[in-house]
Amino acid sequence: MKKGILTGLVALGLSVGGAAWADYPMDDEITFVIPYSPGGGFDTIVRQFAPALGEAMGATVVPENISGAGGARGGQAVHRADPDGYTIGIYNIPGLTVNEVTGRDQGFKLDEVTWIANLAVERYALAVKADSDINSVEDLCAIGTPKFSDTGATSTASVTTRISMAIIGCEIVDVTGYAGSNDSMIAVISGEVDATIKPITSLARYLEGTGSGDLKLILTLTEEEAVPGVASATDIGHPEIAQFTLNRVIGAPPGTPADVVAALEAGFAAASQSESVISWAEGAGVELDFMGAAETTAMMSSLATFYQEYKDLVGTSE
Repeated sequence: MKKGILTGLVALGLSVGGAAWADYPMDDEITFVIPYSPGGGFDTIVRQFAPALGEAMGATVVPENISGAGGARGGQAVHRADPDGYTIGIYNIPGLTVNEVTGRDQGFKLDEVTWIANLAVERYALAVKADSDINSVEDLCAIGTPKFSDTGATSTASVTTRISMAIIGCEIVDVTGYAGSNDSMIAVISGEVDATIKPITSLARYLEGTGSGDLKLILTLTEEEAVPGVASATDIGHPEIAQFTLNRVIGAPPGTPADVVAALEAGFAAASQSESVISWAEGAGVELDFMGAAETTAMMSSLATFYQEYKDLVGTSE
């Protein structure tokens, strides 16, 4: 392990010595489950982290795609595995949280997962057509029941849209059924709908300076200014909607021993500080946001409580 990484781990308060690092991992490969098909965002981040994790831990980390059921099949595979640290997975949060709040049987309970770390976070923004006269949330709501675009009523973007606009006090129509996020953004450009809320990284392809310039942002769902000149959630008096994020969370089977958790946590911390991962993240516009096991577990509990509070809005659309 490089001296710089060791220093970083000490600064984070994570142990890099003792029984955990001496005894685990041994000779077995660590299977890193990806709950979606190759090529997507989850697949990409795992394949970027896997070599750095393997180097930090002195192990071979093998990504394995187990797609299906909106990410639940991959979660089930991790849940059934032996709690020995040799099977871990990445989870779509808050997607799986929303499913659980709405009563969907995913084959496992999120509060039974042994949470290891959070690797990255994506934040949302509200976009309208670039040549629109709408330049603020106030302008948008003033047109009277604006239309938003989404893929499905239980998608995280749709849930974010309905709850955040309800908090703001703006009555909307959430038009669902678009084949994907790209189609829902094009619906704004074509004038089919008035606005959409999507991750900033997804919207970037249609913004001036980073893409075609067909869309403009009028709000970021962040506590502080995330895009120069664009109002934040705090600016409009609703910092609570900054809780809506997409997280890349790592978990292990129920009952994974504490020393194994500590070893994996430290391994991911080291990988997050590696030159290869940092360089990739900067180039891809990915916001690395490492959290250790305790902080990630607390975040998961907080998210469950937050979405439960808005349960009536989670599973429905106009």
